[in-house]
Amino acid sequence: MIIDVAARLFGTAGLSKTTMETIAASAGRGRRTVYMYFRNKAEIYEAVVAKEIRFITGPLHDLVASDEPFEKIIKSYSELRLRQLDELSARNPLIIKDFAQGHSRVERLRQKLQRAELPILIPLFTRQIKQKTLSSVITPGDYATIFLNMLRGNDLLITKTDGLTEAIRLSAVSADIFLRGVASLKR
Repeated sequence: MIIDVAARLFGTAGLSKTTMETIAASAGRGRRTVYMYFRNKAEIYEAVVAKEIRFITGPLHDLVASDEPFEKIIKSYSELRLRQLDELSARNPLIIKDFAQGHSRVERLRQKLQRAELPILIPLFTRQIKQKTLSSVITPGDYATIFLNMLRGNDLLITKTDGLTEAIRLSAVSADIFLRGVASLKR
């Protein structure tokens, strides 16, 4: 409950204006109770970030683990990822302001998200290499990193009014370019 309350406060009041006291009061708890679970606001923030990353990556993990064809997974992943990020921005509108301004805190969040996505994608690319649908010249980690970097380039578009549609369109283009590139490596 403390994490949920803190996430709401961080999203509406902002990180700097949210204190341990406001978190405790909004949670209907005493400050000491909050301190029993978290040493400081930074720890609560890290817990909020971890929860949001699980929210984003859970459906991505399920998609990659599905029996869908590789090409469909790659294309669906690019759109689903943006939709999850868009839902995050709807729950936490201030993060979009930070995101647009390139705050280091948001960049750290994006890096954590990428570190969480790599273990989701690497098994997908490993399977494709074993099935000989991808070249084994490139490692599964390299495939995953390249793919994610292509998708991350479109993330900033969701900060613009009605930018989700354009971000999804460009992510679909990115997925197509990626798939064409990996197909040409097999030849």
